[in-house]
Amino acid sequence: MKVIDLSQVDKQEIVQVLNESFADYVIPLQLTVEQLEMKIAAENIQLHLSVGVVDQEKLVGFMLHALNIVDGKLTAYNAATGVVPSHRGQGLVAKMYDWLLEQLAPLEVEQLVLEVIKGNNSAIRAYEKMGYHKARKLICFEGETTVISQKDIVEIKELANFNWPVFTTFWDIQPAWQNAITALENSKSRCRILGAYKGEEMVGYLIFNPTSKRVLQLAVDADNRREGIATQLIQVMQQITASNALYVYNIDDASKELAAFFNQLNLTSDLAQFEMKRTL
Repeated sequence: MKVIDLSQVDKQEIVQVLNESFADYVIPLQLTVEQLEMKIAAENIQLHLSVGVVDQEKLVGFMLHALNIVDGKLTAYNAATGVVPSHRGQGLVAKMYDWLLEQLAPLEVEQLVLEVIKGNNSAIRAYEKMGYHKARKLICFEGETTVISQKDIVEIKELANFNWPVFTTFWDIQPAWQNAITALENSKSRCRILGAYKGEEMVGYLIFNPTSKRVLQLAVDADNRREGIATQLIQVMQQITASNALYVYNIDDASKELAAFFNQLNLTSDLAQFEMKRTL
């Protein structure tokens, strides 16, 4: 077996191994080549820093890695790791990490970040042995819900551009990697942006993907919460998507207000993940 970087590998082969690796996972993940390419672009995945293991000319394991600045630190994010069932228990993940750390050293990467499903205790223990610690809990919501705003509290306007200087003033939490500023800028063409206004003042916003029905970011000014603004934003989103389906992934559990809001919509919340970090 040999370790290679994934820039040498056809994306169709990466997709085949990814789908085989995740077919029996707690949350099965299946991607097309097009979806993989969108993930690479949005999450800033670097194929020359992503690694695979080849056995008899066949890819049998992989790790996708992205680079971004997080909290002022150059950070490598593990966007996906998988090993096909026939090659598990052979230490391939450790071999891929050894290769990765050699590549990251000259780049002066300061920390590693990954996500692992809560309850996957064997993986959590393995990562802790490698020097990772649990940084925060991320919760997810999904389902169908009919959102009806009692009255129009604000005027909802669709925006052409992200207004990060204003948006970030509403934040209590930092978005997870897939919903962070860089990821949304990289996938702007697939996003719709709604602003909530009282007069000329923006007091909330919603960014969502109309195709997947995913809420990517939702925030309301602290002085204007519990007035129905978030409900009104979601209602307009559902009018645009013509669907009651709603998906919200990787919300920081520290935001009790946001968690309470999505719970009130009677969405299912069966999945949680730990964001884990390792300082280099």
